[in-house]
Amino acid sequence: MRRTPLLLGLALCVALTACKTLNAIQPTDISGTPTVYSVVKKAPDPALVGCFVRPKPVEYKRPNSYEFCLIQKGDKYAMYYYILDGKSQATFKGWSPSLIDGDSITSGYDESRYFVQDGGVWQMTTVGGPHKMLPAKSRP
Repeated sequence: MRRTPLLLGLALCVALTACKTLNAIQPTDISGTPTVYSVVKKAPDPALVGCFVRPKPVEYKRPNSYEFCLIQKGDKYAMYYYILDGKSQATFKGWSPSLIDGDSITSGYDESRYFVQDGGVWQMTTVGGPHKMLPAKSRP
């Protein structure tokens, strides 16, 4: 019986930590003027516009965390990007160069490719995938 409060406390800590990582990009991060814009070969599929996060894949012990927002400013697009390296714990958070080609966008930061398939947004990294992306709370 004494373990129940401890287990509930641990579960709450895990849940709060998970929620925090799912919201690395805040609305204030993307509210300003982008410092770099995307190169557009073909206008993006509307499904790519917004904010997305990759849930941590269970097959990796220390997976990287990814989140991006593709926003439109006038007739231009910009990608705000967040990545946490699972091994080194190094992070990048900021406007990233990117290439938009219709149903896909490629990050200039790490060459991850995000694409629309079966009504959802997916990610391919240089080392694996595809991984399903989920809408993030930071959606503009």
